[in-house]
Amino acid sequence: MLRCLVSMAAIALSVGAQTADQREAWNKRYSDQKAPFNRSPGRLLALALADRMPGEAIDLGMGEGRNAIFLVQQGWRVTGVDLSDVGVEQAKKRAAELGVPLVTVVEDLDQYDLGRERWDLIMLFYMHAWYHLSKLDHARPLRDALKPGGLLVIEGFAGGEVGYQTNELLRAFDDLKIVRYEDVMDEADWAPGEKSHIVRFVGEKPR
Repeated sequence: MLRCLVSMAAIALSVGAQTADQREAWNKRYSDQKAPFNRSPGRLLALALADRMPGEAIDLGMGEGRNAIFLVQQGWRVTGVDLSDVGVEQAKKRAAELGVPLVTVVEDLDQYDLGRERWDLIMLFYMHAWYHLSKLDHARPLRDALKPGGLLVIEGFAGGEVGYQTNELLRAFDDLKIVRYEDVMDEADWAPGEKSHIVRFVGEKPR
């Protein structure tokens, strides 16, 4: 029993160290004024929500808040979650400057409880590495957290060890109605000015 507890503690410390390292890396990146961030909202998001009434939304891996703030401006009630406290502070500052309400949470996404049938919209933009490197299976919690009729919007790099694979999201969310799916070479939000292999996915939970 003692050996088991020691082993669990070692694992927890290891996970905590990895989380701290990741937070430090992202904090450094968000603190870099020369980092080539695209601060405009994702085109996919605007297309997906063109005919939608505002509701409750969550932005997983919010970063500086470009998508979350855009949604608030459209009348959505938005919660943004990110590991980086620097990124979250930048999002809060921008929201305050614009005079819009934004709920923010600094949290490791593996530890964040999405709840059940809580969100009208869940979005993950360029969170492909977290989706694949996490030891948790995220497909079920994401599906369960959507309200009936809710949308799951995902965009990220494809291929390689941490990118989305061909039809991977279609298989993982086969119980959702596929509203949009693209597996294309296009300009990605995180690589402006060049062509990248990216996947775009919009799925709706049946009512």
